[in-house]
Amino acid sequence: MERQAVLSVKGLKKSMGRKEILHGIDMECFGGEVFGFLGPNGAGKTTTIKIAVGLLSLETGEVKICGHDIAKDFEEAMACVGGIVENPEMYKYMTGRDNLKQYARMRGITDPSVIDEAVAAVKLTNRIDEKVSKYSLGMRQRLGVAQALMHKPRLLILDEPTNGLDPQGIKELRDILKHLAHENGACVVVSSHLMSEMELMCDRIGIIAKGSMIGTYSMNEIKNRSAGDLEEHILEVSDPVAAAAVCGLSPDRVTIGEGVLTVRLEKDGGKAPVARLNRTLIENGIDLYSVRPKETQSLEDVFIELTEEEKGDGQIE
Repeated sequence: MERQAVLSVKGLKKSMGRKEILHGIDMECFGGEVFGFLGPNGAGKTTTIKIAVGLLSLETGEVKICGHDIAKDFEEAMACVGGIVENPEMYKYMTGRDNLKQYARMRGITDPSVIDEAVAAVKLTNRIDEKVSKYSLGMRQRLGVAQALMHKPRLLILDEPTNGLDPQGIKELRDILKHLAHENGACVVVSSHLMSEMELMCDRIGIIAKGSMIGTYSMNEIKNRSAGDLEEHILEVSDPVAAAAVCGLSPDRVTIGEGVLTVRLEKDGGKAPVARLNRTLIENGIDLYSVRPKETQSLEDVFIELTEEEKGDGQIE
């Protein structure tokens, strides 16, 4: 059975004055996944997110959240959403707890344990009764995430949620978001410039450039993406020059390094080409210490390749 998208965006267009800045965005995000929304500065990420959460008006296209069209069932749609767009805004003269109490009243949340659960989830318990004016940017980010979690949304949208967080805080937030998606079944949509962090956090990613969607990809597709029909393997050997001479590959398929030989073999051959090469080297008296596939392209590599190759410099024209 086909699963229903928690967030569905179809044909989304948006203009500012006479300039069209979104050109028919199509995107689907599902429960149980962390979806990364990536793009260069000015590509249209935040504009798309603001329309999805009702902070900008919808002009052309369709946005549905949990099956509710935001143009027709706005309140029902927004009841399913929690999020932080840009920086979380809090009353600085109030404590973190009082800020959350104020939000709870607005949401009709009467159970005080909901606040404690949200605060514990973002590891802010020991500072929650201090005034927000004393909070660092990272602590305010955590408080914003706690607020977004209080009504247990089906869709959680976070725009640059790791701003101001130290490495430990980033890891803790990553674990929280992955738990919400994978264990609680929420749909988590995250926009960030930290490619290495997105690679660790996300199940799928969507890339936008110059107001157009380049595509959506699973992380496996990103990791397996490389040019042509060849994949590289690194062989640690006793004599790379001699290994290159006997391996039976053309010079353009072999690179000699210090103590290693890098070879490019057909992808569709499975493990057989590697096994044959290993046997050839050993039969020719060359010691083989290790064999490993060369690291596939990182998310950052693919992002730069796609945005430069297909969309110029990634800026809106």
